[in-house]
Amino acid sequence: MGAEITLLAAFVAGLAGSAHCLGMCGGIAGALGMAGGAGQGGLRPGINALAYNLGRIGSYALIGALAAGLVALGGAALSLSHWGGALRLATALILIAIGVQLAFNWAGLRRIEALGGRVWQRLAPLARRFMPPRTPFHALALGALWGWLPCGLVYTLVLAAAVSGNPATGAGIMLAFGLGTLPAMTGTTLLGRQFSRLRGHPAFRRGAGALMIIFGLWTAVMPLGHLNHDHDHPDHGHDHMAVLVADTGPRG
Repeated sequence: MGAEITLLAAFVAGLAGSAHCLGMCGGIAGALGMAGGAGQGGLRPGINALAYNLGRIGSYALIGALAAGLVALGGAALSLSHWGGALRLATALILIAIGVQLAFNWAGLRRIEALGGRVWQRLAPLARRFMPPRTPFHALALGALWGWLPCGLVYTLVLAAAVSGNPATGAGIMLAFGLGTLPAMTGTTLLGRQFSRLRGHPAFRRGAGALMIIFGLWTAVMPLGHLNHDHDHPDHGHDHMAVLVADTGPRG
């Protein structure tokens, strides 16, 4: 149930954070609607939009898988007890932080954008080669590169993906987030200025933020419950050790 909650929370974060995505990528998305549109019967803008967003969301999923894989390897190497509960509690805190950001426009999480600045400095010149995108392949490549653009909301979801426990779940979290941003991004490309009126209504953002906080609190229930159970039964581990000692004692 925890994984499903996290996936749903990631989708809601993408949907509610679409206004921020439009600010970061809206100019490119709008340009896709004009690039190659003449003489194509209106099909080229839609194909460009699909290719760009496919590349962008694909990069999100790749980043999520890589981040989760690194954390999983670290946990396996350290052989820490209660590793799963710690990761679940970390996920809960991240979801609550995202909820606070959405509901109250808190800027604290945006500071992590600086972490990806150096990576983007290397990718930005390559991305410029595909601007404006003249073919669907150019749009796909541009989207794949633009998915690495420093963005506080994206990076925060990457943290949630990283502590998910395995690469498949990490990729799924970022995929759900990307799908949440899809309506706004394709709407900007295909509808232009008409869709910009739907950017981040305050009431919608506050409601989505409250929902994210609820998701985070729910996610935290299980690991905190396990901690209370261990505290209430401190000799559970000793009983288990006594059984092991008895089994390995002298026989006959």
